[in-house]
Amino acid sequence: MKVTGIRELRARTAVLLGSGEPVLVTKHGKVSGVYVPLDEPDRLPDDLRRELTGVVGKHLTKALERKGVAERDVKEDFRAYRRRRR
Repeated sequence: MKVTGIRELRARTAVLLGSGEPVLVTKHGKVSGVYVPLDEPDRLPDDLRRELTGVVGKHLTKALERKGVAERDVKEDFRAYRRRRR
């Protein structure tokens, strides 16, 4: 796993993310984020996968709440999408 600061990530995004190796991003010496390539998701341990799913879910929930989107709206939109695909 590579470790890089946010400034280096901005300058070398294509190289860092194109390497296929996970990248730990820091900001002022503290972890800011993690990039994990999804070409081989089975490489992630199950407990880490569950934790990442929870964190992403919380962020999505907050973003939807800020935009005033209710859970029922998301469910209905998903149902409509599935009906169109059949």
